[in-house]
Amino acid sequence: MTTLPTTTCEITADWMTEALQGSGTIGPDVTVSSVHADPGAAGIGFMGEVAGIDVEYSGDAAGAPGRVVAKFPTASPEVRTLMHPTRVYEREHRFYEKIAKRSPVRTPDLYHVTCDVSDDPMSERYMLLLEDLGDLELGDQLAGVSPEQAEAALVGLARHHARFWNRSGLEDATFIPTINGPLNKAGQGIYNASLPGFKEVFSSALLPEMVPIAENYGLSHPNLLDRFAGMPHTLVHFDYRADNLFFDTSGGGAGSVVVIDWQSISIGGGASDVGYFLGQNLSIADRRAHEDELLHRYHDTLVAEGVTGYEFDQFFQDYRVAVVYGWVIPVFAVGSLDTSSERAMALWTAVLERIQDAIFHHDAQEFIG
Repeated sequence: MTTLPTTTCEITADWMTEALQGSGTIGPDVTVSSVHADPGAAGIGFMGEVAGIDVEYSGDAAGAPGRVVAKFPTASPEVRTLMHPTRVYEREHRFYEKIAKRSPVRTPDLYHVTCDVSDDPMSERYMLLLEDLGDLELGDQLAGVSPEQAEAALVGLARHHARFWNRSGLEDATFIPTINGPLNKAGQGIYNASLPGFKEVFSSALLPEMVPIAENYGLSHPNLLDRFAGMPHTLVHFDYRADNLFFDTSGGGAGSVVVIDWQSISIGGGASDVGYFLGQNLSIADRRAHEDELLHRYHDTLVAEGVTGYEFDQFFQDYRVAVVYGWVIPVFAVGSLDTSSERAMALWTAVLERIQDAIFHHDAQEFIG
C-alpha cells in the first residue's frame, strides 16, 4: 500500500482508492478520482487531527461515501510520548476494528483502520476513515442537552452497557484496561499537578464549600476508581458527553444517538458514564427536574435488555460516586485549556456550576476523604 498519510494534506486519490478497496467499501473496478479537504478547516487539537474529506469516484460507485472523516493521532513527539502509556490510540482503533459492531449503540461506519502498535511511540502507525455524520445534530455541552436528548443518550448507553454486562463479548478485548488499573490511577498525579493552575483560573467559580473537597480529591481519586471496579463490569465509554454524541432526528423528537470518540474506553461500572453525563451535560434546572425519571429510564432499559441482580437502589448509590468522580474532568482540562477561547472558558464555567450543584444535591462529597 502507498505510504500511510499522517495528516490531511498527505491523503491522495491513489491512497484513498487502496484504503476503500481494502475495506470492501468500493469494488476493485472503482477508483477514487479526486479527494478534497480544506486543511484550514481541520480540527487540530491536543490529541490529534480530524478532518472531513470529499471523495469523487470513477466507475460504478453506488453506495460509496461522498464524504469521509479522517482521524489522525498528533504529530507532536512530546504528546505522543506522553500519551503512549495510556494506549488511547490503540483503544479507539481496536474498538472500531473489533468491538463496534457488537454494540447495539450506533457508531460511525468504519471505512479504513491502520493500527500498528510499537514500544516506540513515534514508530506506531494509526489512521481511521469513518462515516461523516454531518447530516445529524451534534450535541453541545455548553448549551446542554435537552431532557429528550438526555433520554435518547441514556437509552443508547444502557443498551450498550447491557450488551457487555459482566464482560460478555469482551473476552478477546485484552487492549481495554480495567477502570482502576495503573493507566487511570495515574490521574491522581495529574490532578495534583493541575490543581494549582485550575484554582488560579477558576477561583471565582468555586463555591467556598467546594474548596476543601477539591483539595482532598487527589487522595481519594484511586479509591473512587476502586469503587467503579467493584461495580458490575461492562464496557464504559469514560468520556460520555454531549460533544461526543450525534442525534438522529429523522424520525422526529430527539431520535437515536450516535457515539464517537472511544479513546478512553475501560472495563468497570457503567454508572461512571451515567454520573458524568447527567452531572455535567444538562442545565441545573433540567437535571433537577428530570434526573429521577432519566435514572429510572436508564435502569429500566438495563433490565429490559436482560440485566439482573442490579437493583435501582444499588445503581443510584453507584451514580452518586460517579457524580463526584466527575470533578476530575474540569481540573484535568486546565492542562490543555486555551484561556483565550471564550467558548472554552464559558464551557468549563458552566460545567463547574453544574457539577458542584450535583455533588452537593446528592451529598456525594461524603466519598472524598
